[in-house]
Formats: sequence, C-alpha cells, structure tokens
Amino acid sequence: MAFTPEELRAGFRIGDNLVEPRLNRIVRDGNEARLEPRVMDVLVCLAERTGEVVSRETLNQQVWTNVVVTDQAVTNCISELRHHLGDNRPSQRIIETISKRGYKLAAPVQLARAEPSPEAALPASLPPSPPPAPRGTRRRLALASVLLIALAAGLAWWWKSETAPALSSVAVMRFENAAGDASLDYLSLAFPDEIATLLTKAPGIAMRPFGYVDGKDPLASAKARGVGHIVTGRYYLEKDGQLSLAVEAQHVRQERVIWRTRITAPAADLVAMRSRISEGLRNGLLPALGTSALPVPGSSPAHDDAYQLYLRSLAIPQQPQTGLQAIEMLERAVTIEPQFAPAWQALGTRYYAYGTWWEGGKEAREKSLAAHRRALEADPNYIDAARNVVTHRAESGDLEGAYQDARRLLNQFGPGSETHFTLSYVYRYGGMLEEAQRHCELAREHDPQDPRLRSCGYAFLYGGNLDRPMEFFELDAGSYFVQWATVLYQLRRNDGAAALQATRQAADDPTRRFMEPCLQGVRGPALDQAASDFFDNWYKRGDPETGYALAAMLVYCGRPQQGMPLIEWGVDGNYCSYPLFDLDPVWASIRDDPQFQRIRVKGKACHEKFRQVVDAFDRSNH
Repeated sequence: MAFTPEELRAGFRIGDNLVEPRLNRIVRDGNEARLEPRVMDVLVCLAERTGEVVSRETLNQQVWTNVVVTDQAVTNCISELRHHLGDNRPSQRIIETISKRGYKLAAPVQLARAEPSPEAALPASLPPSPPPAPRGTRRRLALASVLLIALAAGLAWWWKSETAPALSSVAVMRFENAAGDASLDYLSLAFPDEIATLLTKAPGIAMRPFGYVDGKDPLASAKARGVGHIVTGRYYLEKDGQLSLAVEAQHVRQERVIWRTRITAPAADLVAMRSRISEGLRNGLLPALGTSALPVPGSSPAHDDAYQLYLRSLAIPQQPQTGLQAIEMLERAVTIEPQFAPAWQALGTRYYAYGTWWEGGKEAREKSLAAHRRALEADPNYIDAARNVVTHRAESGDLEGAYQDARRLLNQFGPGSETHFTLSYVYRYGGMLEEAQRHCELAREHDPQDPRLRSCGYAFLYGGNLDRPMEFFELDAGSYFVQWATVLYQLRRNDGAAALQATRQAADDPTRRFMEPCLQGVRGPALDQAASDFFDNWYKRGDPETGYALAAMLVYCGRPQQGMPLIEWGVDGNYCSYPLFDLDPVWASIRDDPQFQRIRVKGKACHEKFRQVVDAFDRSNH
C-alpha cells in the first residue's frame, strides 16, 4: 500500500522500528537514534515507494533537489539507515541494494496511527455508571491525577536517564607504589596502561587517554572533563614474595565506589598477574560499568621476560633519548613474543613519535606502519592498530589504500566514534570536507567527549566554517595540539590579540619563538632568524597536513614566499588542499599569486583523483 509523504511524516513503522520524521528520529526497543534531516528524507523517499526500486537519480532529485552530489553521499545515508534500523548488511532484510539500479525498501511499512480511543474499545453492554462525585471531591481527584501524571513523567525521565544504554567513559589513574621498592615504580604506569588496553576491547566502554584526568584531584577533574568513571589502585609486596594489587572504580558524578578487588600473584610472574587482572575486569568491573558484553579476546603473552620488557617500556617518557630506549626494549619483546599484539602496537606508537617529532624521519614512520600491521595480524580485532594503519596510509600519501581500509574498518567494527573519525580523517586529506564533517558529527554522536575528535575541528576550520572548530578543539583543552589549533583559529578570525594569548601558553620552541614576536607586530629583518628557524624545523617533517597548517602562520606574518613551499610540500604528499584553497579565509591575501595558483592546480588534481578512487570503490562494493 502506497502512502503520501504527509502520511509518512506523521510517523510510520518498519518492523520493530518507529520512524518519526518530524522529530528526525528512529525508536527501536526503547532506544532512540537521532538522524540528520537529509538521512530521514532518504528513508521517507524509500517508504513512499515500498517494494519498488528507487534509483540514485530519484533520491538525488527528491532529497538533494538536483544539487550535484557524489554517489558516496547516498551510500553514506543508506549505510547509516541500515545501522539505525538494525538491518544486517549481508541479508539486507530492510533496505536491499539492487545492483546498478538503486535501493528497495523490502520490509513492509505501516502508519503509526493513534491507538483506538477508550470508548471504541468498550464492550457493547456496560454496567451502570456510578453517581458523580461531589464537586470538592472531583477537584481533589483532578489535582491528584495531575500530580500523579507529573510524578510518573518525572520517574519515566529518571528511569530513562539512568538506564538508557550509553558509552561508559573511563579514565585509569596512575597507581600508587606502596611496595617501598623503587625497582617496581614502572608498574605505577604499566598496570594502568594494561587495564586501559583490556577495557578498550570491551563494547560500550570509551577509554580516556592517560593524563586526561588530573591526578591531584581526580574526581573534580573528571567531573570537569565529563568522565563517567575513574579507576585507581595501589600495589604492595607480601612477605611470601607475592605482589598484591588493590583496584577500585568510582562513579564520578555520584562520588561512590562501584567496584573494588584485590589481586595477588607471584611478583616474578607478571603474566599470571595480567591474567587475573583480566578475569577481575570481566567478572567485576564490566558489570559494574553497566556492560555484560565481554571484551573481544586478544593475544596474550606467554613469556614473562618479554612481558616485563613490554611493561617497562610503557613507563618510559615520550622523549627523544628515552624513546629510543623504549624502542630497543620493545624490539626485544616482539622478538621473544612475536604474537603479542600490544607490544607491536606500542612499538608502532614509539616509532611514529620518533619519526614524526624527532629525528627518525621517513624510515621510522615506515617501521611504525609495519609494527601496527603486525599488531593487526596478531589480533585482527585490535581496533586501535587498524585505525593507526589507516591514518599512517593517509599521512604517507596512500589515500586509496587508506580509504579502502577505513571503509573496511567501518564494516568490521560498525558505527562508532573511532570508525567514523577514521573515515573522516581520510576524507579530510582528500579534500572531501562535507563528508569529513559529516563523519565527524557521527563520531561525536557516539562519544560526545572523545578527545581524539579534536582534529575534526580542522575539517570545519579549513572550510571557512568558523562557528564549529572550537567545539571540537575544546574536547582536548589544554593540550599542545589545541594550543596551536586555537592560534590557527584566531588567525582566521584576524584576532591577533587572542592568538598572542594562546601562543604565550605554549612551550618555548621554534613555533612560539616565531609567532610571539610576529603577533606583537614585528616584521622585516628582525623576524628573519625566527622565521628561518621555524621553517627549517617543520619543512618536510611530519605528515603533509602539517605543511598546510603551518604555512598559514608564515602567510599571516608576511612571509608568503616561505609559506608556499610548505603548502606545496603538503600537496606533493597527497594532502590535497582543494577546495580548501578556495574556502579557507587565511589565503585571501595570496589567492592571486601565480605560485599559489600553480599549487592550487596540483591540489585540485589530487582532490579529483581521490574522488575517482572513492566513487570506484563504492560502486564496486554496492
């Protein structure tokens, strides 16, 4: 039976799903999902033609009103609808893909009409009605009814807010070394890191990075940063050579302990300690956090000497010399224990830092990618390793491989903050800002406080949408990354005073030594040395987006001839920078420069090649 758009917009059902177009939401099993208006319009368009094949052209005409969009825009909408409707992709019970023709809503549609009135449900013969109550009694009964309705509504809201499924955000704090043995200091960081790694694999848990919550007043800091739970611990030695670990988890808002345990194992057998920690998390902490789902099994260490090397490396600071020490430890660990994925992942992270921020260069970054791939081989469900492989490929200029891996990541792990963010990252490097912004929004729907989404601010900043970047940057307020992102934001607002204030909060390095005098008004030869040091520090160092980002500082400070080589280095590394060249307000002063226009042509070619890759991949997979 066909329904009109007006009938459908009043609400309809598809199986167990209640679709409410006017509210842009789908309700299933008591859970509601908010959709973007355009995604809802696609569903209504399909529902109007239930059982019929609807072509992409029809969707384009009705939903996008003939604005030219890529096939990916339609594909993304269909993918999101399948997720929210509970449609199993292989079987496609609800939305069916018809090869080379379009899509079909295969499930029946029913209008969500109002329930029959009580009068209509009454039997034909009724007992006589009781006499009416006195007026005062009726008034008291009416008042009582109002109060009961209000109370019921309040209880319903409370029940929903307390029981609605949501991510449990968790921060693990540094543990206290109560053993009185300095040789065990490394466990104060190693144990928390291990617990965080194990929790990362649990569905419904959003881990916050170490150091995200201030250890001086963790409850107050966690409240301020929107963290739901904190895990603390202390460890000490028993007289019989046993190592005891006491761990507890607190509900931040309620300021109460929700779980605690004591775990004991021989001090010389940390593999056994890890196994018992994992068991305690599965049987105690996860249920206390509100999730009964068990973590996806990963690889486990078998050799204590390799595992100790891994744990000791976790406690080594991220600094140039100590970083090399950690790399040496981890290389020994993976030689002994080649199937232990977390050690490969840690090695990849160390190589990345050495190659990006220190002296390792391209060789170290290539080793980083190889290590993350080994982690993924050892544990195919290691989402952090899979995400790192994608970002590595994007930053190394392999946008085709990065896009394919990002799409597979989304298919394998399903919609989530990490998967949508990873796809947005690749779109941003290819210059597809609309798609990057869209997946950033989807990522934030899944985890509104995820600090890793900070770089999503660039998808809006570079597109000239200055209303949104700080919403994402502030997710990791106070970090080095956000300090300079704030400067870049203020430059585009032409607010030198605010940019100077943010610059003065950063560490003393070549970037600050250049930007501080620039923002104080210094120009000409007095700025030459600082500008040269800044350029030499960053040129061809790190990933290609760095060139695009930092060139803005040189251009703002009157150094376009130093800025444009940075931009071109980025484009040559497949950071496409188009249509950023036309949208980003920071380039207004140099848009007519012939060198800038030449680089723009290269960026546009890079962007168009990436679009072809996206379209070809999506056609072959739908």
